[in-house]
Amino acid sequence: MSRRLTRMIPIFTPVFLLLLLTVFLSGCSTPMGNPVDGQRWYSMHHCFSCHGPNGDDGKGPVVKDLNMSYWRFERIIRDAGSPIMPKYPEEKISDQDVADLYAFLKAK
Repeated sequence: MSRRLTRMIPIFTPVFLLLLLTVFLSGCSTPMGNPVDGQRWYSMHHCFSCHGPNGDDGKGPVVKDLNMSYWRFERIIRDAGSPIMPKYPEEKISDQDVADLYAFLKAK
């Protein structure tokens, strides 16, 4: 290895690690959702039919004031593992729509 390259490695290592950390943390943060759009999705996908109009007054689990991470919520939306709760793949509900639903339910 050349002497010049050997001197440059310590300079690039922190820059590379900072870039890697930024990419990692951006993938872990909760996407921004719009509660108004989330309310529309809640109605449009008939979530109220099981969870109730207020999210806590139906025969399904309470979803008002969600006490779970966005990522857990998304997994449940995509596949709750329940014969009653429908699966909503990204083709049916986009990631942004899931974030909107999450924001709506957190704000209730």
